[in-house]
Amino acid sequence: MTPPLRKKEVACGECSAAFARPLALLRRFLGDRRGVGGVEFALLAPVLIVLYLCAFELTMGLSVSKKVTMAASTVADIVSRSDKVAKSDLEGMVDVTNAIFVPYGVKNLSLKITGISIDSSKQAKVAWSWSHSGTAPYAVGATVSVPSDMLMADTFLVRSELSVDHELVMYLPALSGSQINKITIGREFFFRQRINTDITCSDC
Repeated sequence: MTPPLRKKEVACGECSAAFARPLALLRRFLGDRRGVGGVEFALLAPVLIVLYLCAFELTMGLSVSKKVTMAASTVADIVSRSDKVAKSDLEGMVDVTNAIFVPYGVKNLSLKITGISIDSSKQAKVAWSWSHSGTAPYAVGATVSVPSDMLMADTFLVRSELSVDHELVMYLPALSGSQINKITIGREFFFRQRINTDITCSDC
């Protein structure tokens, strides 16, 4: 004859039955690999998109920076190959800059070209200056700082200063929290005169 179940044993049996189904469902859930790829993509996609946008923006910025460097260097190089210039010659340097920047557009261009005379005591002063805005950026006779390796007595230098605005292509203020949608990229170059002892500007 089967002995009757005690109350404690009955309670434990009911508890086991109550937890058996949730445990089985949990095991099935942990063992089910369907949709793992979708979950991983949802987790990684935002990071990958941000990395892609940053890489694209950095590539564009470096390309524009190289154009600015090349344009500033070319302008100073061309002017230093003459023994005399005029405003019309210097104004043509804007066209040179635009040609170098192709296929990129030039926005808010700032171009300054300065002739610097260094006397026998190695004092560097402005001989003439020109800006594409139409006004001379520096006063004649003003003292100028030049690189130490180019500070040689009785020489003449041409300094070009070029800067442009670069707009951020992937400007997303809602995500970045920044209102900066453009940066200014500028370069400065010094070239020593190639012929004669100086370079004059007839109407600067």
